[in-house]
Amino acid sequence: MSKKKTYRVVCSELNLVLFVKGYSLGEEQKLYESLRDKILKEEKPIKIEDYKTFIVRKFLIDVEAFFELLGTDDVEEMQDAVDAAYNAIVALYPPFALEFICTDLNTDTFMSGVERRFLKHIRDQVQLKSDEGNCISLSSIEEIHNLEDYFKANIIGQRKALDAVVKSLKLMASGLSGHSSFLFVGPTGVGKTQVGKLLGEKFSGNFYKINCAEYAGGHEYAKLIGSPPGYVGHTEKSLLAEKAEESNQWVFLFDEIEKAHYKLYDFLLSLLDDGTCTDNMGQVLDFSESIFIFTSNQGTEEIKRNPVGFERSVELTQSTTNSILTASIKNHFSPEFLNRIDEVVMFNSLTKEEVKKIARLQLEDLPIKITDPLVDYIVDEGFSQEYGARNIARFIKNNISDKIADAILNKLVPKKDGDCYTPRIVRGKVKIIDTQKYNVSSS
Repeated sequence: MSKKKTYRVVCSELNLVLFVKGYSLGEEQKLYESLRDKILKEEKPIKIEDYKTFIVRKFLIDVEAFFELLGTDDVEEMQDAVDAAYNAIVALYPPFALEFICTDLNTDTFMSGVERRFLKHIRDQVQLKSDEGNCISLSSIEEIHNLEDYFKANIIGQRKALDAVVKSLKLMASGLSGHSSFLFVGPTGVGKTQVGKLLGEKFSGNFYKINCAEYAGGHEYAKLIGSPPGYVGHTEKSLLAEKAEESNQWVFLFDEIEKAHYKLYDFLLSLLDDGTCTDNMGQVLDFSESIFIFTSNQGTEEIKRNPVGFERSVELTQSTTNSILTASIKNHFSPEFLNRIDEVVMFNSLTKEEVKKIARLQLEDLPIKITDPLVDYIVDEGFSQEYGARNIARFIKNNISDKIADAILNKLVPKKDGDCYTPRIVRGKVKIIDTQKYNVSSS
């Protein structure tokens, strides 16, 4: 009998490595269907906290040891830990994410009249790779323009940054450049990582994010190319070797590159020169048709000491901001590294109107009526210059998505057949109104 597979999942919020059960595709499907049926037939109200705890207990190996390790009797702290473990698990098993199973129930069972685009969107999101048909071949100017339109529809407030990326893609499409590299600089939560993800989705379907905070030690860059001979693990295939076997067309995103040890920079010089590197086994790894993106918040502390207003003047304030960022970049990064970057791309801070557009864009993923009061509430309560639009996504998840999930799990549907859920802001909180109990027996 073959040994049951076990996944090791890093849960950065708890600073733990979780050991997660490895279900086969058939086992995973069977578990999903049984869970879906259980929720559908449950007569008692189902709490979101109970659902997350169930997932943690179902997927973690030696779950009791996990709870003992937490060592807290505080209910809130325990729930925060369960939430963190749940998030790590559903990143590995996306169909068990609350929003997925609720959308599935919502669309297929409770509200057959609701547009099916909600379910399709969620399922598209959880694919490990984009379908081949979603990728661009970079063979015509029309495809480049289509990609440009796609970027501008999904990335708000960063027109100059997107123009720089598209310009580089044109060079690659024409054969004048084999690979490209960018340094994306700007405040957190303004779209730097999102541009990389969308580019990976459309460029080749191959996207890999490297968290540079994990490479702060001098020896840790060996994670990429393998351990040197004589060290533990030197016979194992390196991370980059595995990627090179799959394709030489990747979008690699090195997140928060300013946190990496200088030895990682030394390693990157060869990769940026000609798109190749040598691993611990002496193999030359080919990434000659890849795109390398480095994101950095370098200089944002200086900007905080020279605060930029919420309603900025693009001509003056952004120019001053860019000057501060440029000076900080030159002080932090070596000339050898910067000289190998094709373009340093500055990302703007976001205006209030841009944040409203982002909020509307993210609400489109939910079966809820998008109203001006709802959007204003999200921006007023969820946006901060410090965390940018990333906090908008978090706020929507915690204050709106959870409300919809709670309604779905408790079989509450809109009174009007085929309608979306209706929000109302009551005493500073979102309330779902105009619902009725769904009668399973009448379906």
